[in-house]
Amino acid sequence: MHKKQSKKTPKHILGLVLILLFSIAPIVDAQTASATPAVCTNPSSADIAQACADYAAENKVLAQLQTQLTQQKNKSGSLQKNVNALVSQITNTQSKISGEINTINSLSLQITQKQRAVGDLNAQLDRENASMAQLITHTDEIDQKGAVYVLLSANSISNFYQDLDDFFSIKQSLYSTLNRVKQIKTTTQGQEQQLQDAQSQALDAKNALQQQKSQLATSQQQVRQLLNTSKSQEQTVSTLVKQQQAKVAAIQSKLFTFAGGATSSIPFSQAYAYATAAQNSTGVSAAFVLAILTQESNLGKNVGTCNRPTDPPSKSYTNIMPGPTQKTSGASSRDDQTAFLKITSALGLNPNTTPLSCPSGGGWGGAMGPAQFIPTTWLLIAPRVASALGESAANPWNARDAIMASAIYLGDRGASSDPTAERNAACKYYSGRACDGRAPANSFYGNSVMALTRSIQADIDYLVQYGVSRR
Repeated sequence: MHKKQSKKTPKHILGLVLILLFSIAPIVDAQTASATPAVCTNPSSADIAQACADYAAENKVLAQLQTQLTQQKNKSGSLQKNVNALVSQITNTQSKISGEINTINSLSLQITQKQRAVGDLNAQLDRENASMAQLITHTDEIDQKGAVYVLLSANSISNFYQDLDDFFSIKQSLYSTLNRVKQIKTTTQGQEQQLQDAQSQALDAKNALQQQKSQLATSQQQVRQLLNTSKSQEQTVSTLVKQQQAKVAAIQSKLFTFAGGATSSIPFSQAYAYATAAQNSTGVSAAFVLAILTQESNLGKNVGTCNRPTDPPSKSYTNIMPGPTQKTSGASSRDDQTAFLKITSALGLNPNTTPLSCPSGGGWGGAMGPAQFIPTTWLLIAPRVASALGESAANPWNARDAIMASAIYLGDRGASSDPTAERNAACKYYSGRACDGRAPANSFYGNSVMALTRSIQADIDYLVQYGVSRR
C-alpha cells in the first residue's frame, strides 16, 4: 500500500514522484533547535547562504526564548507553591482560632456555673450566719440573766440541762456547717479564678492567632501579586516563543525548497546516479525505476501542494490523510496521521509545514517526498532503506533515500531483468495487481512504463557514452 487511498474503499494504489532533493538534515521543529541542515554545509548560492544564516540566528533566539520561558515557568511554579503553602497555613491557623474560640466558650460556661455555685454558697452562708446570730444572742441572754434565772424559769432541772445540751449541740453544728461552707466557697472561688485565668490565656492565644492569620493573609496577597506578574511575563514570553517558532518555520520552508522540497525536478544525471546505486543494491534496473518516476510525476514536477506554511487549514495533514478516527470508523484501513507525526518527529521536521501531496480523485492525500510514499508504508520500508544506504534514519524527502526506497519496493513486487516481470511489477505498483486478465484496465500503465523504460535506457546510454545528458 503505497499511494493514495479512497475514503470509501481501501485500495492498494501506488505512486512515485521524484523531486530535486539533495541531502537535508533534520530541520528544527516548532519546539526545539536541531543541528544545521545539510543544505547549509556548502551553500550553493547567496540566497541559500543568507537563509542558512537567518536560520542559525533565529534558531539561537528561539533557544534563548525557550530557556527564558522555562525559567519563567519555574518561577511561576515556585510562587504557586508558596501561595499554596500560605493558604494551607491560613487554613490551619483559622482551625486553631476556631479551637481557641470553642475553648473560650466552654470556659465561659464553666465560669458561669462556678459563679452560680458561689452565689448559692453565699446564700447558704447568710442563712447559717443568721442562725448563728440567733444562737449568739440567746447565749448572751443566758450570760446576762444568769443560771439562777434559767433554773427558776425552767420546768425542771433535768429539762434545763437537756435544753442546755441541745443548745450547745446546735451551736456546735452551726459552727461546723459554717466552716464547711466557707471551705467549699474558697475552693469554688479558686476554681473560678483558674477558669478565668485559662479563659484569659485562650483569649490571648486567639488574638495572637488572629494577628498571625492577618500577617499570613498579607503575605499571601503579596505573593499572589508576584505570581500574577510572573504569569503575565510567562504569557508574554510564550507569545514571543510562538512568534519566533513561526519565523523558524518560514525559514525551514525556504530551506526545504532550496533542497528541492516539492517544486523542482532533479537533474537526470543525478537521478541516474541515485538509481544506479539502487540498482546495485536491489537488482532493479535504473531505467525501470526512473521510468516509474517519470510516469508518475514527470520527475517530480507535480507534487507537494498541500500542508505548506501558506496553505489553508483545508490542506493541512490533519484533513488530507486518514487518522485514528478514520481507521476506527472504517473510512480507511490506515492511520497515516500518527505515522506521519512519528516520521517528522524522528527527523526533526515540523509536521505543520512539511509539504505533502494533495488528494486527487476523491481519495486521500498525504504522500511524502520524491517517491510519494504514504506514511504507513514508509514506516515499513524505512529501516531497509537506512540499512542499504548506511544511514541512521531514512528520510522520504531525501531524493537518494526515496529512489532507494522505490527500488526496494519494486523489487518486493517481483521486478527483475525480465521485461514481463518488470511490466507486472509496474502494474502492481499502480494498482496492487499484475497485468493479467483480472485487471485489464491497468495494463495501460504497465505498457506505458515499459515504453518509457526503453526511452530512458537510450538516454542513459547517451549519458554514459558522451558524459552529458540529452534530457
